[in-house]
Amino acid sequence: MARSTASRPLVIRRVSEDGRHGHHGGAWKVAYADFVTAMMAFFLLLWLLSSASDKTRKGLADFFSDATVDIGPPGGAGGVLAGMTPLPNPLPSPPGPLLERRLALPRPEQDPAELGLAQAGDGPELAPAPGSAGQDEAAQFDHARSAILMALETSPELRPFADSLLIDETREGLRIQILDREQAPMFPLGSDVIYPHARKLLEAVVRAIADLPQRISIRGHSDALPFAPHTGYDNWRLSADRANATREAMTEAGLEPRRIAEVVGKGDAEPLAPDRAYDPRNRRISIVLLRTPLPDSPDASMAIE
Repeated sequence: MARSTASRPLVIRRVSEDGRHGHHGGAWKVAYADFVTAMMAFFLLLWLLSSASDKTRKGLADFFSDATVDIGPPGGAGGVLAGMTPLPNPLPSPPGPLLERRLALPRPEQDPAELGLAQAGDGPELAPAPGSAGQDEAAQFDHARSAILMALETSPELRPFADSLLIDETREGLRIQILDREQAPMFPLGSDVIYPHARKLLEAVVRAIADLPQRISIRGHSDALPFAPHTGYDNWRLSADRANATREAMTEAGLEPRRIAEVVGKGDAEPLAPDRAYDPRNRRISIVLLRTPLPDSPDASMAIE
């Protein structure tokens, strides 16, 4: 005889109307939206690259492969992209005429000595005059050069900027030049405000020459990139302002003010690379330790007492 259905337990199954299966959730939509956004950005990049010139693409490649310190103006201004910047100045600076300038050409890879660059009109290198005074001065110059190079080698902050310094001896004396590099300029574009790393370089120079007796010439140099006509500003004023800003930074770092013999703006009249008027290395500061005149020299009266 069959078992009665009345003896079976009653099972009631309730289905919630608000329940959803996992594949109907929203998480995958967020991931898909991110994927579509990334693809759109990727194809936009491809479109921009396809419409750019070969020079611009090479500039982009050089920028990302060679740049080690990115402290220059944004958007390629003043760098390898050779464009125009709509920004008046990438860093805060005192009020003054600002400009739109054409940007520098890609830097050559050779050293100035390999390119046969001119020595900025200071004449060929000369050996110190014979005699004890000349020998003492030569030893002082060697000591200053060694101290500067040692500071660059031992300081992690300054080591990346070792290529920005060029030290040599000329007819006038020991010349220390701080050059602009593509991604390591001394000043913002069209400004005389010194970047922090350039100020540290000047402090290292001051420490090396602070105890020497020679008087000092500070000279500002620019490249040949012109200012916009409506600014009323030019490379002569800019180079002079930068030389004076260098003087102030050096005296703040401890240099005796009475040792400064002159502060001069040279504009673009004495380029480091004469055949490359827009080379960024033409933008530089020259600090010259002037040789002490011999007693019978016509310039002996100018020597510091």
